[in-house]
Amino acid sequence: MQETKVTLIYWGLSLFVFLALIPWIFNPILALKSIQALAIYGGIIVAFLGGIIWGWKIEHASSKNLWIAIGFSILGLLIALTTFINLTASLALLIVSLHAFLRFEKLNSEYFQLNIKYANARNLITNLVTICCITSIAFLNNPYT
Repeated sequence: MQETKVTLIYWGLSLFVFLALIPWIFNPILALKSIQALAIYGGIIVAFLGGIIWGWKIEHASSKNLWIAIGFSILGLLIALTTFINLTASLALLIVSLHAFLRFEKLNSEYFQLNIKYANARNLITNLVTICCITSIAFLNNPYT
């Protein structure tokens, strides 16, 4: 099961990388759509991560943690909606959200604490998605595009 989770984490990363590369290769109209898709996909992922908490063992799925799960799900929606108002802010919120969830998971998830391969993959993926977001922000604020 751990191998499947780690494999799926990397497959999820591939879409972030693909969407982050498009602006640097294709025209500006497609670039903006690609960055919007990246931010919306990121919002979906944050909401999905919040939902994971509902599947934790009883002792870790406390009432407080379930409320936090709902908060992350709402945060994912907020990221997706902010995409249509301010794309840079949406990407910045995505970065903060992913790192906040990673920290929360490190402190509260027994699975995270007991499975080093999964923990390493989650750390790496969070950092790589952050890089994808930063390169997208750089494209948006590039005076030459």
